[in-house]
Amino acid sequence: MTDIPEHGAAPAPATETSQAKRRRRHGYLGCLLGLACAFAGLAAGRLGNLWIAFDVFSQGTLQFVCATVAFTIGLFLPRGKIMISIVLLICMILGISVWPYYASQSVRVVATVSESERALHVATFNVWYFNNRVDDVKAEIARIDADVFAVIEFNPVVGAMLDQLKSRYPFQVRCPEGTHCELAILSKYPVNSSSIQVDWTGPDFISANLGNNFGGLTIFAIHTTRFPHPRAQLNQMKAMAAKLETIPGPQIVMGDMNATPFSRVVQTLATSANLGHLTNLPTWPARLGLPQVAIDHIFASPAIHAIESERIGNNAGSDHFPIFMKLAIPLK
Repeated sequence: MTDIPEHGAAPAPATETSQAKRRRRHGYLGCLLGLACAFAGLAAGRLGNLWIAFDVFSQGTLQFVCATVAFTIGLFLPRGKIMISIVLLICMILGISVWPYYASQSVRVVATVSESERALHVATFNVWYFNNRVDDVKAEIARIDADVFAVIEFNPVVGAMLDQLKSRYPFQVRCPEGTHCELAILSKYPVNSSSIQVDWTGPDFISANLGNNFGGLTIFAIHTTRFPHPRAQLNQMKAMAAKLETIPGPQIVMGDMNATPFSRVVQTLATSANLGHLTNLPTWPARLGLPQVAIDHIFASPAIHAIESERIGNNAGSDHFPIFMKLAIPLK
């Protein structure tokens, strides 16, 4: 009878070893599953070049890359594979949100202005239609103090506030009242000519030509249809690119594109209209202070280049952050 406890206790180490092996196997399989999902998301985003419906996945490209890195690291860990992979993923996603704050801490000069160029500080800000923090929006526009400011998706109350900025921005182009177009271009410099186009195959847009003072520069403020309607967005971008080709002189196009730099939608505007894409910082969602996707953009003709790097401002109650930078405009 004394042998029974000894025989009964002997299997315990083997049981613990087998359980550890099962945990490692499950962790390994879990990391493989996470890695497969991340690869699938990246591949689906690239498939948008073949079938536009898949372009919605391109909006999460950065997040899929983070997942790929996190679960790849997890595969090679001796224990805690899934838990550590998830912690790494969360940290990297938070890093995406920290990136625009870090990049905007101070002015970073990237080039100088030559004698044949003129500096122009530009900004775009989707202030959000349901934003009633009018004083905060006004203060943020004044704080950024851009030479030309594109204001996107503003309500009538904010629209009335723009009149109060005429001492700072005496030249304004705005959508007519009573339309579904909520766009404005505020300029410190005289506007030689302007145009407004709504209810067409392209996105709503307004434009302001600054004339010979800036080498015939035309600035466009646009707002595309919302995610997730990639086919409509693509058609709008194709129409906008065709429109831009008919307008002579250097161009700056800025506004809310509702698509990231990795999307076919944004790339179509850049390639079809021969524009350089100048911004990449995440600007949405802003209300929680954790921006994850770059959907507000600034494009410019190849002859135009950055003097100062892009920065984000304060959201002032909007679900977007404003984005701004200083550019060199050729005078000839």
